[in-house]
Amino acid sequence: MEILDTHTMNISPAEASTGFAANNHHQSQDDDPPSLCIPISTASSSSSSSTTDTFIEIFPEEISSIPPAQLSEILLEEKAPLALWNTAAMLYMTYKKERESTHLLSTACTELLSKQHLGSKEERTRILAAAGIAYLTQANKAGIGIDSESGIAAALSSTFGGGATAGSLAGLGQEDKTARQREASEYNSELRDLADKHFTRASKLNPLFPMTWIGRALLNLSQERTENAKFFFETTLKHCGMVLPALLGMACVYFKIEDYESSLEMYAKAIQLYPTKAGASARVGLGLACYKLGQIDRAKKAFQRAHEMDPENVEAMVGIAVLEVRNLDEKHSKDYKKTAENAMRLISMANLIDHENAMVQNHLANYYFNKWTPVTGVTVKVEEGSTTIIGSGPITLDVGDRIRIGYVFETTIVGDDDDDDEMMEDVNGGNQITFKVKDVWKGESTDGLKLWKKDYDRVIALAKGAYSSTTVPGIQAESLYTLARVHHIRDEMEKANNCYERAIKLAPDLTPARFGLAQTLIWDETYDEAAGHLRLVVGKSPSATDAHATLGLLEAKSGKDRKAAFSYIKKAIDLEPANADLVLLEALALQQQESDYQQALERYHKALELMESQGNNPSWIILTNMGVLCHETKKYEEAAVCYEKAIKALESDEHNARIPDDGAGSVVIRQKENYLFWDYVHPGVNCSQDLSDSSNQTWNLENPTDIKIGDHVRIGNEFESIVIDITGTTLKVKDGYGPSTDEESQVAPPMILFIKTTNKVLSKFSAISIAFNVARLHEATGKTMAAIELHKAIVKRHPSYVNSYLRLACIARDCGSLVNCSEWLKCACAVAPGNPEVLTLVGNLHLSLCDWKPAQSVFNQLLEQKIPNVEAYSMLCLGNIYFSNLKTPDKYAKHLQYAADFYRRILNKDNANAYAANGIGTVLAEKADLARAKEIFNHVREVSGDSIPDALLNLGHIYLALSKHPEALQMYQSYMERVRSNDAPTSSKSKDDDEAEILLYIAFAYFDWARQTEACNNSKAAPADDRYKHCIEYLEKALKTTRRENLILRYNWCTAKLAAANCVLQKLTRGIRRTAQQVQDALEGLQESLPKVQMMLRWKQEGKKVPVSTSFMNNFIVQCKAHIESAKSHLSEEIRKETEARELRELQKMEILAKQKEKELAELEARRKKAEEQEEIERKARMKMEKVTSLLEGWEQEAAKAKEESEKRKNKKTKVSEAPQAEDENDEAVDPNTSLFDDSSDEEEDDADEKINNRVNEIQRSSVLPEEKVEPTESELFGESDDDDHDDEGKIGGGDGSNNGRNTGVDEEMDEAKVSNSAPSGRDLFGESSSDEESESAPENKRGREETQNADEKGMAPPKKRRLEEDDGSS
Repeated sequence: MEILDTHTMNISPAEASTGFAANNHHQSQDDDPPSLCIPISTASSSSSSSTTDTFIEIFPEEISSIPPAQLSEILLEEKAPLALWNTAAMLYMTYKKERESTHLLSTACTELLSKQHLGSKEERTRILAAAGIAYLTQANKAGIGIDSESGIAAALSSTFGGGATAGSLAGLGQEDKTARQREASEYNSELRDLADKHFTRASKLNPLFPMTWIGRALLNLSQERTENAKFFFETTLKHCGMVLPALLGMACVYFKIEDYESSLEMYAKAIQLYPTKAGASARVGLGLACYKLGQIDRAKKAFQRAHEMDPENVEAMVGIAVLEVRNLDEKHSKDYKKTAENAMRLISMANLIDHENAMVQNHLANYYFNKWTPVTGVTVKVEEGSTTIIGSGPITLDVGDRIRIGYVFETTIVGDDDDDDEMMEDVNGGNQITFKVKDVWKGESTDGLKLWKKDYDRVIALAKGAYSSTTVPGIQAESLYTLARVHHIRDEMEKANNCYERAIKLAPDLTPARFGLAQTLIWDETYDEAAGHLRLVVGKSPSATDAHATLGLLEAKSGKDRKAAFSYIKKAIDLEPANADLVLLEALALQQQESDYQQALERYHKALELMESQGNNPSWIILTNMGVLCHETKKYEEAAVCYEKAIKALESDEHNARIPDDGAGSVVIRQKENYLFWDYVHPGVNCSQDLSDSSNQTWNLENPTDIKIGDHVRIGNEFESIVIDITGTTLKVKDGYGPSTDEESQVAPPMILFIKTTNKVLSKFSAISIAFNVARLHEATGKTMAAIELHKAIVKRHPSYVNSYLRLACIARDCGSLVNCSEWLKCACAVAPGNPEVLTLVGNLHLSLCDWKPAQSVFNQLLEQKIPNVEAYSMLCLGNIYFSNLKTPDKYAKHLQYAADFYRRILNKDNANAYAANGIGTVLAEKADLARAKEIFNHVREVSGDSIPDALLNLGHIYLALSKHPEALQMYQSYMERVRSNDAPTSSKSKDDDEAEILLYIAFAYFDWARQTEACNNSKAAPADDRYKHCIEYLEKALKTTRRENLILRYNWCTAKLAAANCVLQKLTRGIRRTAQQVQDALEGLQESLPKVQMMLRWKQEGKKVPVSTSFMNNFIVQCKAHIESAKSHLSEEIRKETEARELRELQKMEILAKQKEKELAELEARRKKAEEQEEIERKARMKMEKVTSLLEGWEQEAAKAKEESEKRKNKKTKVSEAPQAEDENDEAVDPNTSLFDDSSDEEEDDADEKINNRVNEIQRSSVLPEEKVEPTESELFGESDDDDHDDEGKIGGGDGSNNGRNTGVDEEMDEAKVSNSAPSGRDLFGESSSDEESESAPENKRGREETQNADEKGMAPPKKRRLEEDDGSS
């Protein structure tokens, strides 16, 4: 609910004058308008001495009944002053008599000012300004510029609901209306000019008169010059204070520039200063400003106050009605009906008060557009599955009227097919009336239903009246929009489109009208233009879900920008995530392209989840679409499940129409796969097995029944068979049943008999499409008999269903039965003579038989129908026909030109037609323009996404012609994969023949590639052999694929064998290695191909049709025989070479084995020697470790012995210090200077201990270092070593090798050292070193002694072992 930004400002000349008369004194309460008192001049002159004046008094309520001419005459006769004329004009304006007020003021200006020059300067200026304001007010009242109703004009875009459901002023009398509008526009322009002239005259008299400023401001405001108007209003407020006209004018200016807060402030100030004189219009303006600021309650109170002050204020009444229904919800509001009725009562009263108010008329038109009006005194009768309605009495209805039967079924009145004007038909002498409706009554036959209708005639009258009553663009757009909706719902799309277009021209921001225009453009299939309007709608209204969804669907259908398409749809879903219809719309958009079928199926599942969560059951249409998508994505089992669910949903739909039961008994469905369309029915008769029949096929019936031969029956719960004979009560079935006798009585028990009978599923119209899809599913899964049965049942139940005739024709064609195909096509032509699908299939049948002339005739007939898609397909087929007949004698250039012309005609109408572009490419390729042809084929691939396999095939041919064999092979392979994934053949031939042809192309590509490689005639020709093999391989596949013997393929196979054999034989001269097996294979190929060509030559000589020339075959035989002889000699030579090479390889192998054995023995001996050396090294290492261990033990014993001696000395000293002394009986004799713990004694003890320790260290050093410094070498200490050890010892002993001569007598010295148990020093162990080494070892020995001393004090072993290991490692 929106209020337009236009605004009202009506200031009468009286109000302007009175406002300034207040002279800036704020009034708290204004009085009612005074009476008009006209002094009588004759009475005054006759009795000049009289103290009482004589006057004529006119009360305010009487002014409306006095004509302005009569009042002007009185005022002129009595020579009334100008102020009295102004007062009289004020009274007229107070009672909304604008014309009378203008006439009175105009007379005053003409008669008194121009002719008599009466009044003072101020009075003359005031009357001129008042006259100008009166002219301007009258112009505004007529609807130019700021209309009196434009402040709340079209306050709702749609007051009581209604959307863009359906607009042209066709039938409005457009020419007359335009003339009247032109006259009104000219008249109002004259009024403005008159106002401007009066303001100019007033300004000449007094340029600073404020009332003139107000008039100028109003004139500028009416002409949308807000800045000039603001200047005059501000000037007035500055010089005259807070006068009412300037306050209201500034409020209006602020409202126009959308400064609603300032506008509200000005209105409030005007009402506060002039509570009564501001009147209802100020309250209306205040309400509008509050509404724009979102202060709805305050706005409502302002409108209500304005209505209280002026019960006939139309703007206030409309404002109240609009705000009452603003947030009214029909479903959730308890007082919806009462509130809506009160609102409409206000609008109806406003229409009575001002029946030319366009805003009120628009609201009433919108109300009646949505209101159902009951047709009293009449009931109707409806029949199931019928479009004919029978009324109980006369009914006034027109074609296109919208009616409602009962409370649910809504439809539209349509005319009879024979005569649209004769819609009604009298029945029973005029007591009953029948008429046709658009939709079928799907419920049961019923009588006595109430009839409702939409009063569109009243809607049109109100909308036309509103359009004629104003020239404000926004209000006129609302009127046109309402008219468009009426035409739209009546299916008058051209008129609706015209009205929508005119509405958005007048009001570009009227989004409902733009959305309606987009809908009519979609109906007209002008999709690009419709999408453009929808983009504007979503740009203006981002929350318009319908516009987003529709735009997304259009974009997806066009395929130009699918990413943007789905972004629009996702936006709509984001706005309403729980709306399952939007998800279904997304699925519908996705299924426009085959690559998106899987995603579409997923969205359908999502929609089903939403519907189930909301407690809604999916319709059979949704389930059928899901089944089709599963079928297309080869999910056949899921498709069958979806179709079954669709049939169940259809059966539960009671409102679905049924087909009249004519000939239903002739429909027979018995195939097991068609279980959805038949049921087993119990005829009320049981049967028992005849035990006398050894075949177990005979059954006895209890009573005779209507079973016929060929019926499918079920006996019991499992046994099913077919009736092959029936005699009386004896029934014989096709299959035998195991004996089921009672062991005691030997009598067969009775069993229930069921007969397979077609059910009532096909009796519904909608079930036909489901059955057709099920039959298509049978075709895809290879159940041909079930598909044929179901298609035949469809055409029997619904004889006009053309698609089943076409499918039966296609099945017959695929099975090779062209006669049956032709018969079914004749039936289809009889049912639908001009059906383009039927004619297209007939033309394709002729194409498959290469009947070019009948095919050309059919497609020419289709071309004459001028159906866009069919026309393009017809021209394409005609172009293909001419291109296929290029070999016609003397017509090559002519047919090639005709083909190119047809292709170009298609592209001129649709430049995105990839098939036509592909045809142009073939023409260019035929003209040897390979570069352009290649470019076109590549472009076709990019546009179509490889959906046109012919482009791949043609590209393969182009690459082959350009000798780009790998690219050609890739194109051929891609084409073959594409064809295999498609069910239908790609040409007029069968699918097997198509595949054999592609295999031939691939074989030829390999053959040509091999020949090109052989042209090198050197070692680079080596790959040719493999390529010939691939060629032969693909030719053999082609021979296996074809259903009959193909002599061309066979001859090509023989030629490939010959070329391959020649390649093998030429390897010797080209320096390429070959084997005897290759030569053998070549010889076998030649021997195998020679008799085949000879046989073909014999057939040719016998007169049989062989598509190979005799000269070719003779040449082949000659070459083949020569190659056979050559191959035999080559084979013997290759066998000899291979034998010699084999013997040589054996000798070389034996020699290599002997050398390998010798090498292994040498390696074994080397490993043995290495193991012995390693063992010797380990033995020496163990001996060294034993010597080191003995030395360490000696050092430990010495250290222990030294420690014992030290302890003994310490104990001995302690005993001496503790010797007892004689006690002195006299304590006083003791030296007083001594004490029990004397420090000096402690120091002495410490000195003694230190001396003892030093002595012990000297003893240790003397025991470790012998007097005679013998420095044995390492070899003397550890024994003899190898040569490497001697070299190392020389380095360790001092670097000059002087110690080598001391090796003698080492063992004796070692024995003496062991006997004496004396530990050798570092020199004894490692030999004499240089002076530098001695200087370096000194601090190390000192540090070693300190460590030994510390270890002794702590009771630990000295770290000599660690030092020895370190030294050993360094050595």
